Amino acid sequence: MVTIPTTITSSAAGFQPAFKPVTTRDRHACALASVAIIAGTTLEEVWKKAEELGLPKTGPYNHVIDGDFLAALFAKYSLVATVWKECTKVSQLPDCCVALVGYDADWEVGRHVVVHRAKASHDAKMVIYAIDPTAAKPEQQVRTDLEALAPAWYIGVHSMGKAPTTSAKK
Repeated sequence: MVTIPTTITSSAAGFQPAFKPVTTRDRHACALASVAIIAGTTLEEVWKKAEELGLPKTGPYNHVIDGDFLAALFAKYSLVATVWKECTKVSQLPDCCVALVGYDADWEVGRHVVVHRAKASHDAKMVIYAIDPTAAKPEQQVRTDLEALAPAWYIGVHSMGKAPTTSAKK
């Protein structure tokens, strides 16, 4: 069973993300890459499971990859996903989620990133960061400037059989 880490390895110089980044250059695969990041598996494995759930072999996929589809895909990894929820501030995000950034309200599309909030191991302060599977530059793949990413919507994720934890403030 996949569990969501509540602590990340850190030192005074910085931190290591609790999740291993997964990258993609396919602009339609950022949602699947986000699932792979949280599930701790490969993008290829997630593609297989997504195709088992009815994802077509070729895109575009945005008409298929909706909240229900992502919930079913996360369930394959013993993870529970909430419905899409709108947010206006980073502080509203749960401890682990897939957030939609670069959102275009007219087209109802954006880029999926993983947002994780956890305690740092060296001083127990909370660290919130995002892993961007489609980052143009390697140094932007793991980032802490979430306000610059401007998340507009999110789907919370937690382990099955476990109540979601959150440090978010409404």
